[in-house]
Amino acid sequence: MRLILNLLVFCLVVGLTQSCVSKKKYDELLAAKEATDRALAETQEQVKQLQEEKDALAAEMEAEKARLNGEIAGIKSELDATKGEVASVKEKLSMTEAELKALQDQINGIFAKYEESGLSLENRDGQLFVVTKSPVAYNSGSYRIDSDEKAAIAELAEKLKANPELTILVEGHTDDQKVKEGASFANNWELGYKRAVSVVERLLKEGVSASQVSVVSYGDARPVGDNESADGRAANRRSAVKPNVDLGGLIKN
Repeated sequence: MRLILNLLVFCLVVGLTQSCVSKKKYDELLAAKEATDRALAETQEQVKQLQEEKDALAAEMEAEKARLNGEIAGIKSELDATKGEVASVKEKLSMTEAELKALQDQINGIFAKYEESGLSLENRDGQLFVVTKSPVAYNSGSYRIDSDEKAAIAELAEKLKANPELTILVEGHTDDQKVKEGASFANNWELGYKRAVSVVERLLKEGVSASQVSVVSYGDARPVGDNESADGRAANRRSAVKPNVDLGGLIKN
């Protein structure tokens, strides 16, 4: 009987010991599960935040893409407009040799009977210049226009009045001689200006609109002759009349 009691006590002790070990493992597993659940929840929250950030970045990228596309479209539109303007300008500036020759013949006809006065027409790189260069018209230090040149300028005035779209630039030039003391001008720049103005004044007197004419002086800065010789200096004492618009548009049918 005593042996049986001892065995029962032994079994009870063993059972209690086994029960304690299972509870510890359970608690450990439970703690591990809770830690895993917390880690999973944190990971899920991070994934959610990353997804929200991704969505926000995607929205910003779409907005920026739309803005850039709008700017590109605007730039392209401006570029196309600029190309059109350039093409239009090129078209206006382009002139066939036949048209240039026709206009040259017209102006030559005006000045043909005044060739002895020193007026001539020159074609310089596709631009027409009506040039006056005469030692009679412009003696050294003079800006007086003689009667023949006045008559030629009157003919030019008629052409300008008949073509109000034509604007001209009258250039005044001198030789390189120093201005004499007591002259009515201070230097060659002023003398060149007076020579150009003398032509413009005659044109205005003949009824040309002031909006069609302007003047510039180059003084002795653009010689066409050798200032070391009398003939060269005489050639440099001149006024040049330069058409300043699309010459092709001036040809009349």
